[in-house]
Amino acid sequence: MRKLSIALGLTAAALTFAGVAITAPSNDDELLKDEKHFLEQSNKTYNGGQKDMQISNMEVVAHEPLGNRGFNADVWAHNGYAYVGHWGFADWANRSNGGRFCPEAPKNGVAVVRVGDGSDVRRVATLQNPAGTSAEDVVVYTASDGRDIAVAGIQWCGGSRYDTNAERGLMLWDVSAPEAPVQIGYLKTACCTRGVHEFEVEHHLNGHTYAYATVPTSRYADPNTPSGYRDENGDGDFRMIDITDPAHPVQVSDWGIQDIGGPFYGGQGCDPDPNYGHGAEPSADGTLVFLSYWDSGFIALDVSNPANPVFRGRTVYPPNADGDAHSSNYDDARKLLFTADEDFCKNSGADIETGLGYLRVYDYSNLAAPTQIGSYRTPNSLGGSPGSGDYSIHNAFLVGTDVYASWYSDGVRVIDTSNPRSPREVAYFVPPAAQNPVKPSQRGTLSQTPQVWGVVVENGLVYASDMNSGLWVLRRTD
Repeated sequence: MRKLSIALGLTAAALTFAGVAITAPSNDDELLKDEKHFLEQSNKTYNGGQKDMQISNMEVVAHEPLGNRGFNADVWAHNGYAYVGHWGFADWANRSNGGRFCPEAPKNGVAVVRVGDGSDVRRVATLQNPAGTSAEDVVVYTASDGRDIAVAGIQWCGGSRYDTNAERGLMLWDVSAPEAPVQIGYLKTACCTRGVHEFEVEHHLNGHTYAYATVPTSRYADPNTPSGYRDENGDGDFRMIDITDPAHPVQVSDWGIQDIGGPFYGGQGCDPDPNYGHGAEPSADGTLVFLSYWDSGFIALDVSNPANPVFRGRTVYPPNADGDAHSSNYDDARKLLFTADEDFCKNSGADIETGLGYLRVYDYSNLAAPTQIGSYRTPNSLGGSPGSGDYSIHNAFLVGTDVYASWYSDGVRVIDTSNPRSPREVAYFVPPAAQNPVKPSQRGTLSQTPQVWGVVVENGLVYASDMNSGLWVLRRTD
C-alpha cells in the first residue's frame, strides 16, 4: 500500500538527505540487471556466430535504421505508426574516460516512424525526454476523449540516483497528430531509484485508465533515505498510476513483496534475487495484474479496487530453475500466463538446469495455485555452442494463440500455443548482425550480433526493434 505521497520536489529531497554520508556511485549500486550484463558484454567484440539474416514464414516489408543511433529499446505500434524507445545508463567505472551510455540529443528520445502500408517507412518525429534520462518502454493508447496518448517510462542516467537534478517517472504526449507530438503530462517518482522501468496501459472496469508500472529496486535497503529503502517514500516496486487525465497522472497505490511477508528466501540461480519487481501485465479489464518478480516468480494481484491491491497467488520456481521472472503476457480467454525468464547464464551450477532464458506457460485458472503446463526453448537457448550472442527470451506479445517473442540474438520467434502444453515454433526472423554505432567502437553493445529488444503486431504487420540496427517491419507469409 502507499506509504507517503510522491515527492515532487527534489530540492526537498536534497534537504532530507543533508548531512548523510553517501558513498560514491558504482555500477553495482546504480545499474539495473540487464544494464550490468550489457555493460560487461560491451567490452567484447564478437566476430563469430551467425551474421546473416535468417527468416522462415515471414518477409521483410521495410527497415528503418533510425539514423544509426543504436541503443534502441522497446517498440509499440498504433494506427500505422511505430514508436521506438531508447535506453541507456552511465558506466561509473569509466566516466573519467567518457565511457558513458546515457542517451544524448539529437539521437535520444522515442522515435516516431510512419509505417502505413509499408511502402514509405521513415522517421517523422521524436518524443523528447529530459536530458540525462532514457525513455525505454513506450505504449500508445486511445484515451476516453478520443485523443491518442503516448506514454514512456523515464529513467535517470545523467548522474547519481541521489542527484537533486534527477528526472524519473512517467511522461505523456498527445500524439493525435503523430508527426507533431505535444508533451502534456509528467509524473515524477521519488528519489532514489532510477525511475519507471516497464509498464503497460489498460482501461479498467471502473472507467479509468491506468499505467501498471514497475520501479525496480524500490525496496532495496538504503540507509541514506528516510524510509530505509531506495524509494524515499518506502513505496514498492509496483505502482498503479491513474492516467485517465493524461495531463495530470496520479499514483493511486503501490505494492511490494514485503507486503505479504517476503522475500521468502535468498533466491536461486546465477543472479539470486527475490526482491526485484521487473514487469507488470494487466488483464483485459484491468482488474488483475501479474507482476514479474524475478526469483519470487509471477505474482497475481487483484486490483479491482486500484487503491488497494490484494495478493491472490504466485508461481514458485522448481529448485533446478535459474528463475529471473522478467515479463509476461496474459491470455484472458484461456486464463494462461505466458512468461519470459531473462537468464543470461548458460551454466549456473551443478544443481541448476543449463541453458538461457525461455518461455513458460502457466495455467492461472486458480489464482491461488498456478501451475506450469508447458514451455518452449529455441535450440540456441538450450545452451550449446551457437556462437556469440544472447540467446535468452526478452518479451512476449500474444495474438490469438500465437506468441510473438523477442529473443535477443535469436530475433523474433513465433510460437503456436493452440496446444499450450506443447508449444511449437511456426515462424522466425533474425536480423543481420550490426555494429552498434555508439563510439568509441570498442564499446559497442554486443557488437556484431542481432539484439532484438521488442516485438508488437498491428493490422497484420510485425514490428521488431533491434538494439543496433533499428526498426524492422515484417509480415507473416504462412
